[in-house]
Amino acid sequence: MAKIEPVALVYNLVEPDGGTADKPPVIFLHGLTASKEYWYDIPETVANATKRKVYVVDSRNHGESPWSDVFDFDCNVDDLLHFMDTIKAPKAILIGHSMGGITIIKTALKARGRVEKAVIEDMTACKVNSQITEAIYNKICLARKAVEVMPTGLDEKSARFFIINFILNALPPEAKQFTRFDENGYMIPLKKTEDGRYTFKSNIESLQNAIKNAEQLQSSPSGQFEGPICFIYGKLSPFQVSKDEDEIKKLFPKVEMVGIEGATHTVHNDCPAEFKEAVLNFLLKE
Repeated sequence: MAKIEPVALVYNLVEPDGGTADKPPVIFLHGLTASKEYWYDIPETVANATKRKVYVVDSRNHGESPWSDVFDFDCNVDDLLHFMDTIKAPKAILIGHSMGGITIIKTALKARGRVEKAVIEDMTACKVNSQITEAIYNKICLARKAVEVMPTGLDEKSARFFIINFILNALPPEAKQFTRFDENGYMIPLKKTEDGRYTFKSNIESLQNAIKNAEQLQSSPSGQFEGPICFIYGKLSPFQVSKDEDEIKKLFPKVEMVGIEGATHTVHNDCPAEFKEAVLNFLLKE
């Protein structure tokens, strides 16, 4: 099989107030269809508390990073390791939501020495079940349909919320309780087209094709990472991370599990104060 070349990830750099300590950096990785902006002020909070440089990246086919016809969760690992080499970081603290969490899980198991600590937000270490991947695929289909029928003349925030409301109105009642969007709609990054309309900032066609072929998207993790790792999950999330605790502990024997009341899949959006507290409690622990 031909080697897949990593892409150069675009990032924001956050420097802590008062300068940095001589420690490995922190790298934030977003979820599917999102972008680096979806972390809000959390990178600044982490930078100031840890006195470390913080890099907030766009994954391939997302945000401002390069697009590629090749997309799966193994590519994301190669891209992350390449990024760490580029910024001359032999080791880093990794924090990832959803797809970003999968990238970290696979990186920690593949390249143990590159990960100092890790935080996984609402993602299991087992393969994601077909019910969830089908729900994600359906939401992407709805989002693409919303862009097709979106009226002209909207500003960017209004365009994001047109898509969000289109999705919510089309979802069955049982799915709506697990679907929340942030007040700015950053979960759906957009860009303006030449004709003044809006389209997705991510390579939505490539992502949709990948989700449609979910069996090829993600392999079952194997191996063991014995460093400190924390799984923070929403107690209302359809991913039900706590049910996989025994399997998670086989891969990560030093894992800490933190469930957040009232949070769905987007813990850092649903309960930002509780998420920050859980992250800092873990990162600042000696």
